[in-house]
Amino acid sequence: MVDLVLRPAEQAALALLVATEPVPGDPMPPAAAFDALLTLVPADGLGAALVEHTGRVVAERVFLPDWAPRDDPEAAEDGPLYVGFVHWPEQPLAAAACEALAGVDGVALGFRVGGDRVAQIYLDRRYRRFSERDLTMLRLVAPLLQRLLRERPTPRLPATVTVQERRVLNHVAAGASNAEIAAALFVAPSTVRKHLEHVYAKLGVHGRLEALAVLRGCDEPDLDLQERVARYA
Repeated sequence: MVDLVLRPAEQAALALLVATEPVPGDPMPPAAAFDALLTLVPADGLGAALVEHTGRVVAERVFLPDWAPRDDPEAAEDGPLYVGFVHWPEQPLAAAACEALAGVDGVALGFRVGGDRVAQIYLDRRYRRFSERDLTMLRLVAPLLQRLLRERPTPRLPATVTVQERRVLNHVAAGASNAEIAAALFVAPSTVRKHLEHVYAKLGVHGRLEALAVLRGCDEPDLDLQERVARYA
């Protein structure tokens, strides 16, 4: 693995990626995250997909390159979504299964989302390979991309509820005490109390039971409370 020395533009892009939050109601990362990724790892094509275990595409976002117009059926890449870090030249069987285009170097980052979905972000280059520096950069930012694909606000929660506050709510739904939540999140119990105060104010409630009642009103009534919160956190 090469040592990374980030240029100013790359430092700004990495900071933006760290600060980017998931979009309420959208399973795909926001456009700003894709822009930042392209600054860190330039590519001719970039996209993301979320697929159920049945093969049904739940969501997809594609930044198409000039050499693959949207209405060209031959430009589509079909096949399974792999979990983990996949670089086509190093894994030719995976490349063949996904019908990788001739003359194109590709990298894919795949993550499990919940128990039955796989999310993947892929980058393509035509007639030039991704360097070791590019691959190292992708491995560096993979956890940030995974967070954007896996952490999504509960649909009925206000967008002002932060990621950390949703994590606290997830533990509340599991029946954890403030001390247990603090230990799980590596924060002080007073910090947990402050997060809960903020959440209560944002939800217009006064305690745990009322907050949980709001969560029970989410639009997936077939899920129990803990499953419902976990699916979106």
